[in-house]
Amino acid sequence: MSFENFQQNFANATGLIVDRTVDPPLVLGQAFVVSKSRAVTCASCVFNYAEAPWALAVNFPHPDLVLGLKSIALHPDFDKKEARGRYLSQTGLAEETGNAQLNDLATLVLDATLQPLAQEKVAELHRALTLPFSNVGVEASGAITDGDFLSLVSTVLESGREGLLTLFDAFNIPVARIKIDGGKISKVYYKTLVNEMAFSEMVFRKPAKGFAFQPQGSVKWEDIRDISVPTANLIGESNRRASEIPMLLSRLGGAGARYQKAVQQFDSGATNENIRWLVERLWLALDGYITVDKLPERIGADTYSVSQGLRELANRGVVSLLNRATPFAGSGQLGTPLVSHTDFDINPGDPLTAFYLDPLSGAPNWRQGNFSGVSSVLQPKNLLHTIQIPAGTPGALILKNYKLIGVHNGPMQPKPGQAPSDSKLYQMMWIGALLDMSTKRLREGEGRQGEPAMAGLRSRLDIDQPEEAAAAAAAAKLEKFICPNCYSTNTKIGPCFNCGTVIEPPPPEEEPTGLLAKPPFRQLMALKKQYNVTNKQLAIAAGIVIGFPLFGMMFCSGPAPTTNSPEQKPETIGHHSSEAAVRTAVQYAGFKGIAPPGYWYEDTSEITKPNKSFGLYSEPSNQKVLFVVFDDMSPCQSLDNFTKRPLFTDAKNLVGTQELDKNPGVSTGKQIIGTGDLNYFVGHYETGGNADWPILVGSFPAKTPGKAILIIGQALSNDTPYDSKSTLFLVDQMAEEFTREGNRQRMGVAATPPPRPKTSEGGSETKTEVPIATDEQIAEFLGNLRKQLQEKLSLPKAAAEELKKKKSKKLKATVSVDIDNDGNVKKINFTEPSEWDKINDALVRDINGQAPFKDAPKTKDGRLTFMVYLKKDQLSVELP
Repeated sequence: MSFENFQQNFANATGLIVDRTVDPPLVLGQAFVVSKSRAVTCASCVFNYAEAPWALAVNFPHPDLVLGLKSIALHPDFDKKEARGRYLSQTGLAEETGNAQLNDLATLVLDATLQPLAQEKVAELHRALTLPFSNVGVEASGAITDGDFLSLVSTVLESGREGLLTLFDAFNIPVARIKIDGGKISKVYYKTLVNEMAFSEMVFRKPAKGFAFQPQGSVKWEDIRDISVPTANLIGESNRRASEIPMLLSRLGGAGARYQKAVQQFDSGATNENIRWLVERLWLALDGYITVDKLPERIGADTYSVSQGLRELANRGVVSLLNRATPFAGSGQLGTPLVSHTDFDINPGDPLTAFYLDPLSGAPNWRQGNFSGVSSVLQPKNLLHTIQIPAGTPGALILKNYKLIGVHNGPMQPKPGQAPSDSKLYQMMWIGALLDMSTKRLREGEGRQGEPAMAGLRSRLDIDQPEEAAAAAAAAKLEKFICPNCYSTNTKIGPCFNCGTVIEPPPPEEEPTGLLAKPPFRQLMALKKQYNVTNKQLAIAAGIVIGFPLFGMMFCSGPAPTTNSPEQKPETIGHHSSEAAVRTAVQYAGFKGIAPPGYWYEDTSEITKPNKSFGLYSEPSNQKVLFVVFDDMSPCQSLDNFTKRPLFTDAKNLVGTQELDKNPGVSTGKQIIGTGDLNYFVGHYETGGNADWPILVGSFPAKTPGKAILIIGQALSNDTPYDSKSTLFLVDQMAEEFTREGNRQRMGVAATPPPRPKTSEGGSETKTEVPIATDEQIAEFLGNLRKQLQEKLSLPKAAAEELKKKKSKKLKATVSVDIDNDGNVKKINFTEPSEWDKINDALVRDINGQAPFKDAPKTKDGRLTFMVYLKKDQLSVELP
């Protein structure tokens, strides 16, 4: 196996644990799979969610999978009380790093489906995650609407008070601090930023949900200088930058755009000395994985400065926009479960390797270091290493000779009286500690007494002597267990000796009752166990033993059987999705054809005539969401006209003032759906039977160009309150594929529609023969394509000087293009790129601009590869 394939399997088996109850999802740590349904991580990442696994998900970015959790098991010796105390005492400071906890290990049971989030459960969880607010020394505190803290700062400045203004997030965790002296802002701290950059980033990000002002408050400002800019200028400049950032991001390809290096080396000495430090950090951070919106956090600068610096690098031609939609493989398949090795020799100084995914970008990373002994003499399974793993990556894999031996926990500080080490120390948990969890938490996975089974644990004896073990098992007439993955015969439950997949124990046998409890049947079952016969063989034997007597009894007279059939109880039929509603949802809204668990598609066209429509209803989630198809874009262009009195409801008047910006019961927002934005409005209305009825009104561009979808969301019943966030989450999940295609278009890559197999009347898939294109048809297609590409080719203005030269390496490039039978671009690869990156970008735009290619020839393997050659301003298209 090549190193690239080896790394890809590790990446496909590693994911990021996220809290999906917050927006955006919060990354808690990393996990890696050790069987088809289990993953391993650090207990410190998930202990707060031990009783609420539904709130978490594991995002596997490389295979493009998101899995839910069924359960969480913590190591029995992990101190949950200490972990909870650490969580409640956090201050939000960047330098706040303590020792990693002992026995920091946990296992996760994965779930292929994400369970819907219940509003009541989410609210209860958030209350548990919220830090208690301390009012010691606090003169004023409260909530901040929409993160706009500038009015609060202005109020404090106008009052002439001096002190410390602390800003909090939704969980009362401090996110920023502002020191106010003499009627001006003197120091600012936000994440890893300070002073002017920190203030500017806060104005743009708006992270604050609450505040507290302490006249005598203080914090360790270390050597942070005072802000020399007048406060009025600081606020004005920050507002100006915040207003220009959306335009800058748009020019760079959007917040989700990715950039890569276009040259091997870059001399930062040619840049302005004031931004040289920023450009140097940018150059090191660009790896083709990290998105533009994550760069500020990576390099320690505000978004405005990063956008300007990235634009400068792009204009110089040293970096370029990634020429594909995503750097991830997106195979849709998890990697092979990682095998844990418990039998190994390790001594201080032995080289170790760490593998992890970058928490900001998802890029695979390898780090080298050494083993450094035991963390605690009393806890020998807690080990030390010197691998410089960045913060935010608990759960990283620790390998020796590229074999999994441990799980990274976090940094370790020298103990009092202990001499500091030459290199920083980190703690890891020995992977064999999973056995401690099997005996306490996974007792149902045990085979015989004293032989616990745990996913992925593999000993040297299991690997080196499988044949001897099988022979010994046969001699002792032990039970045999078949591995569900590789179908090897094992002598005990637990990890398969061949592939490491965990073999679950067979279900316990139930005590026979009724006829099966009779002695003849008991004897048959005993024979089955003794001779290890199959059910089919047992059935034949039972037929011989029981069948002949019954055959003889058939000729004995007896009473005629009764003809009265017992009363049949009516079956309870649940809700079924309407086929017409499904067709409308898929065709116009770009939704999935299968409703989520607990929901059903309802045909509502009779209600909304002459407009087509469909509904998504749910009794468990109390959702009644109507989607109306408009033949124009009026819902998107004038959503306000639809909020005054929502259509197809009995709403009368909006509760509260009609001035929406002053109405506390009104909330608005938008999110990306499909090829555009979903704009929504949530208000409280008077209806025929209710004085306060919440209703959501929203709109987004339909999948069919020129049409729009109007959304009206409300409660299905009065039993439980309506949750508008569940409606937004529902739309986001149902339009997942539509949004993915829209993202590809935003990134300049042609959208690839999912295959639609034709089905017969019985519902089974039918194969249709596709006529294969001849060589003449392919040549004709390439000739027409060359004309289209040549017509739309737009070279940069600076190319005019290069055209005057007889030969120009800058105006010469070769591109390999791979398309499918539908004309969708599957791959673009520069086999001979131009020295001028702008030329490469022009070619990519030209090719993607023609996709999907009309009348694409059909090939036997469903793919066609051709070459596009650029010489000066002329294009040629040929087969390779």
